[in-house]
Amino acid sequence: MPRTTRPALTVVVPTVAAALAVAVLAGCTTTLPGSAAADPAPTPTEGPGSDPVAWADRLCGAVMSFAVPATTPPALAPSADLPTVQRTVSDYLGTVLHGVQQGRDQLTAIGRSPVQGGNEAVGRAQSALEFLEQDFTGAKNTVDAADPGNPESVMAALTQAQSTFDAITPPNPLADLSATPRLQRAAERATQCQQLSALSATAPR
Repeated sequence: MPRTTRPALTVVVPTVAAALAVAVLAGCTTTLPGSAAADPAPTPTEGPGSDPVAWADRLCGAVMSFAVPATTPPALAPSADLPTVQRTVSDYLGTVLHGVQQGRDQLTAIGRSPVQGGNEAVGRAQSALEFLEQDFTGAKNTVDAADPGNPESVMAALTQAQSTFDAITPPNPLADLSATPRLQRAAERATQCQQLSALSATAPR
């Protein structure tokens, strides 16, 4: 997801399903008793043999937990007073921070990649979200600590928060997945990755 530039006070920021065909034994003349039955072993939900599309979908979904609220800035009326702006921005930061934390939890539970290279993509996304959590926590604390009765204090806090937003480097799972052909094809079929791609294309510049 590309980095975006945000107006001050306004935007403060995908196996083939590895189902193997049943092998038909040709030339076998021995009749075995009993009836045919499906392999009792279930399809893996993670690691080799699992579905890359479902796995990539989980990866992109985790990033979407942050990306959706981050690219949905609060609506601020031109006439809004600074205390109102302060509260609105603080609420926005809290919502984004919650999304970052949700994304980190989802990445922790994503499971092993079915394809080599996927686990590294998860690690990079985790690292990026960890830094984002620190950044947004600091920005929110700064905004919350400003004296609503002191315009200079509020403006200084908002300016500092804006600088934080402009410098963030969000996770880019689509680029990481595209480095591996099989994962790239999976991402192209994964709903969450499609939505993340669309969101990246329409995010404010």
